Amino acid sequence: MASAYSALPFKRRVLIVCIATLAGCLGPIAGNIYVPILPELEEVFNVSSTTIDGTVSVFMALFAFCPLIWASWADYGGRKMLYLLPLSFFILANILLATVPANIVALYILRIVQAFGASSVMSVGAGIVSDIFEPKNRAKAISIFMWGPQLGPVLGPLLSLIATTNWRWIFGFLALFGFVVYLIILFFLPETLRFLVGDGSCLGQGYFVKPKLQEKVVEGYPRPPKPSLKNYWNLLKYKPVLLCSINSGLLFATFYGVMITFSRVLSEQYNFTPIETSLSYLCPGSALIIGSSIGGWLSDKLMRREDYIPEHRFSIQIAGLLISMAGVIGYAWTVEKHAPVYAVFIFAFLSGFGMTWVFVATTTYLTECSPAQPSANVAIGNLMRNVAAAICTAIVDVLIRKMGFGWCMTGLGLLDVVGIIIVVVLLKWGPKWRKSREQVKSQV
Repeated sequence: MASAYSALPFKRRVLIVCIATLAGCLGPIAGNIYVPILPELEEVFNVSSTTIDGTVSVFMALFAFCPLIWASWADYGGRKMLYLLPLSFFILANILLATVPANIVALYILRIVQAFGASSVMSVGAGIVSDIFEPKNRAKAISIFMWGPQLGPVLGPLLSLIATTNWRWIFGFLALFGFVVYLIILFFLPETLRFLVGDGSCLGQGYFVKPKLQEKVVEGYPRPPKPSLKNYWNLLKYKPVLLCSINSGLLFATFYGVMITFSRVLSEQYNFTPIETSLSYLCPGSALIIGSSIGGWLSDKLMRREDYIPEHRFSIQIAGLLISMAGVIGYAWTVEKHAPVYAVFIFAFLSGFGMTWVFVATTTYLTECSPAQPSANVAIGNLMRNVAAAICTAIVDVLIRKMGFGWCMTGLGLLDVVGIIIVVVLLKWGPKWRKSREQVKSQV
């Protein structure tokens, strides 16, 4: 069934969201499937742990900044091409990683290319969802789309088990996975940018898509600004985008502190085997799925209010931030006091549940507060999250040694207090800032 917002049948829109979700797995899986075999790679490449860890940092840095390149072009020139072009680099990099002789310089270069190719999926995918789902149903669709980027860090360690016989199997798997996703996008994902295809009525009703280099422009839909540094600067000056992105970064840093210590805690303190540790990531993984789904449903339920404005989505975030904070602080002291392992799992679950609850509302709001540039807005949020994760990765071990596990993780958990303050500020002044920006645009 089509809607007034999109002429595409509901089943086809669901398929499009599923494709975006599948593509959204690629980058996070590529980043995390690699981590469990780092000790083996130290020996293979005959380098120190610091040198091999640097290949992870390089990937995360590129994965944080490159979406800024892709997102603006996706808002300006089309979504589909901004999937296919980067994916070509991703597939090529993984083929070479699986076949070229072991060389640390080549590893660094190809990890850079790999991150460059995988970096478009999050922001472009959010733009696709905003193209085909009206705001009243958008959070539910985004909650499903976010399963991909959120499950990637969980599935990565599990999929690393394929490297039990040879580490190159990891990159061979990623190349094959990327190629399958490429074919699915090529033949089943239509262009959705509303400037090019409008409400989608020009796309036909079938599921199969004949590949095209370029879509004709549909009249009546304003074109977003051409990509430029000035455009990103203007978005950063828009207080709701900046504050949402800072909030996301702080929250992700707290959750990442749990994730990067989780495996070490289970193996060293509770004597879990590598397989048991990998399977344990299903706990935070299920939290992300459940929290995302419930958060999306509640966020869209707020749309039923007659006086609805986009900022109303923030009203559920305080609960999510409190749940996340309780999870991180509870995790801190159950580990510190050597509590039974089930308590560690419960609090790790709560930290992920609260985080993803907040992220769904934030991502949906970023597609609404500046409708012409949803991918660019989400890319800024993605940048803040990945930078925060990189900083947390770099300092958490040092802080644990100096402060102790309990107090270090408690400090990370208390960052969510800053997030609660940001939410209160956005609830109070967000509508005024958004209306002021809309008035300025209408006068241009």
